[in-house]
Amino acid sequence: MRTMIYASFAMSLLLVGCNPATEKPTEEVKSPAETPVEEIPEETATLPEREPTMDVVLPVEGEDSTITMDLVEGSDAMYSLYIDSERYTFETGEKEDKLMPIDEVPKGYPEVNMTFLYVKDQTPESVMEDMEQEYTMPLEEKSITAPINAISLHGTSGEESDSEVVTIYMMEVDGGTLLIKENYFLEAQEGHGARFEQMLETLEVRK
Repeated sequence: MRTMIYASFAMSLLLVGCNPATEKPTEEVKSPAETPVEEIPEETATLPEREPTMDVVLPVEGEDSTITMDLVEGSDAMYSLYIDSERYTFETGEKEDKLMPIDEVPKGYPEVNMTFLYVKDQTPESVMEDMEQEYTMPLEEKSITAPINAISLHGTSGEESDSEVVTIYMMEVDGGTLLIKENYFLEAQEGHGARFEQMLETLEVRK
């Protein structure tokens, strides 16, 4: 009997020794939290905010007159300026924008308008070379600060009242050139010509 007890006890010890050790639960290792990368938005050029109207004193043909001008914006928000809406209309187009007088020009006279065209990826100097080849009349070249900072070309086809007058401005804007052309006739130099200059003084471009 005692022998059987010893045998049973020995068997119990053997079975206990064969049981695998209880493993401690492995703690889950958390990966370090990723720091979110802050996305810095690219700076985009925009037009400055401006009031919809502005009162301006215009010295035209020897007299000062105060007029209320309206703000207009060019194609693709490239530029803005104030115009005399009582005398001129402004239209944007796929090719160019155009400012035109409301009253018709007398027959036989050159057209009167001011056009705006953005020439992408070209410098004012390269655009100026193209303009010099386009016109047959002699053009005087200048670097100016008024009415805008630009390179200008100016020419007149003659000395008659109906002689064509052209003033061209080439202004660096947003990696390209804003090309502005004033077209009128010699008799209108103190009228349309002076008003074009006054309106151009209000020009703001995308920055």
